[in-house]
Parts: sequence; structure tokens; C-alpha cells
Amino acid sequence: METLPFEIKPTRQLILFIGIQASGKTTFYNRELASHGYIHINLDTLHTRHNEQLAIDECFSRGASFVVDNTNPTKADRKRYIAEAKQCDYEIVGIFFQSILKDCIARNEARPNKVPRIAIPGTQNKLQLPDYAEGFDKLYYVQIAENDFIITDWKG
Repeated sequence: METLPFEIKPTRQLILFIGIQASGKTTFYNRELASHGYIHINLDTLHTRHNEQLAIDECFSRGASFVVDNTNPTKADRKRYIAEAKQCDYEIVGIFFQSILKDCIARNEARPNKVPRIAIPGTQNKLQLPDYAEGFDKLYYVQIAENDFIITDWKG
């Protein structure tokens, strides 16, 4: 990917990832957003919702832009991030990662820190497509093709 279709903002932007495990979310963050100074919020590294909330509160208090890199499969999962960000006058960008079960299972098997295989279809069964009505300012769709990311406007 050469350029992102949305404006990179060092302040007051929440990028909310949506997609099942091993759909490319963390790799996308590392390749496309880490170098722009976005703070990485991820339950795999923070371990608890309490620690996650402390990190988010710190971002809000500083006005720092950040990425929530969790599966966020349901509208209810996304609602709390969106509501809090709206209250803090943040732009909210949603990025939905193509979640083809067999591809995600294969990527999971190839990585060193595998999630339990049963978790992937469990998350896919809960997956709800995002909608602007949830409060997103912008929505995008990401696919992986030939080890690269293709990002397009959300057509949902």
C-alpha cells in the first residue's frame, strides 16, 4: 500500500479495527500506522480491560491519536469506544478487515503466538458489519492480497 485514503492525524483521531483473529489487524498497524505515532491499544498486550481503559484515558487526556486493535466484532463492543471518543471530540475511523475463516485459520497456524483455533470461528459467528449509524466518521474495508493491504471505502 502506498498511501492511506484517510488523513493521518497526530491528535484526536481514534482508529477502530474490526475483524476476526489473524485477519491482519496488528500487521496493518505495524506497517501503516505505527510510524505515524498512533498509540497501539491492544488487549493481547494490555491483558485487562482495566489496563486498556487506563491507556485510553491517557490518550484522551493528552489528545493523542490511537488505534484500538482488538476484534471488536459486535456493535456493542464498539459502542463504548465510539461514545467515549465522541465525548472527547475525536474523529472516529473504522477499519473492517476481510475475515475469511480458512485464511485466518491458516495465518493463525503460521504465527508464533497462536490463539486457540476454536476462538476464530467463535468470533466470526459474532461478527457484525460496521455501519455509519454507529458513529463512525469514516469507514474502510481492508483485504490482504499478495502480502499487501488493499484498502477501499466501505460500501456496507
